Amino acid sequence: MAVVQSKVGRLGLFLANPMVAKMDKVEESGEPSCTAQGIILKTIFFLLLTIAGVAIFFATSSMVPATYVENIEGFDVNLIEAAIAFGSLFVGLIGTLICFKFVRASFLFGSIYSLSQGYALAFLFHIFGYQYVYPCLIALGLTILIVFVMLFLYRAHIVKVEKKFASCLATLVVVGALLALGVYIMTLIPATQEYAEFIIDNSIVVSIAGTVGIIVATLFLLVDFEVINHSIQSKLPKKYEWLGAYALSFAIIEIYFKILNFIIQAAGNKEGN
Repeated sequence: MAVVQSKVGRLGLFLANPMVAKMDKVEESGEPSCTAQGIILKTIFFLLLTIAGVAIFFATSSMVPATYVENIEGFDVNLIEAAIAFGSLFVGLIGTLICFKFVRASFLFGSIYSLSQGYALAFLFHIFGYQYVYPCLIALGLTILIVFVMLFLYRAHIVKVEKKFASCLATLVVVGALLALGVYIMTLIPATQEYAEFIIDNSIVVSIAGTVGIIVATLFLLVDFEVINHSIQSKLPKKYEWLGAYALSFAIIEIYFKILNFIIQAAGNKEGN
């Protein structure tokens, strides 16, 4: 059976999560096939594993020997916990590359990635202070709201994710990248360094940049929805549900961290004022 190509075109596939883009290129079908319900449930499974990663950190932190604690730039860091956090993150990221070749590995490496994200998040909270717990919960609520709103907009065809949408998104990304590059170049030129520092330290500019970053990440999610939907129409084998769920959970966690970073920066700017 021929694959039903998504409406976003090659540019849209380029913007989509690489794991999702792979699903659009698969010339394979079978029964049982992928379903929206299956991908949603598996995505929820990965996200719950992220929460489990947070719980694992707090459940095991008291068991880690304090003799390996080092003071790094004023923060007490347990080197064993740091090795576990960043080591598992590294394994999870390497796993995304493996999943391109071995789709069935998506369950294993998606689980490792999700657990490591939760563990690393709790590790950072433990180092920098638990005052970030409330921003964490606020970011979680906003992320859930955004995902459901975007899913509703897509399913209700209020937002049509087609080639024109992909072109607008690509333009937004390129403009943002050029502006960031321009500011960076300004920091290298003595005559413009003062202006560059003003832009970088300006709370309004930082807030706008953070908001745009969240919007772009959210629009990328819509592209992923479109490609996954057409992969379902193509009746890809059920094993691809894990790959699609891995990609979606990856995108959702990215949105979460962008929102969390925005909230923390906004709180820091407010305290600074």
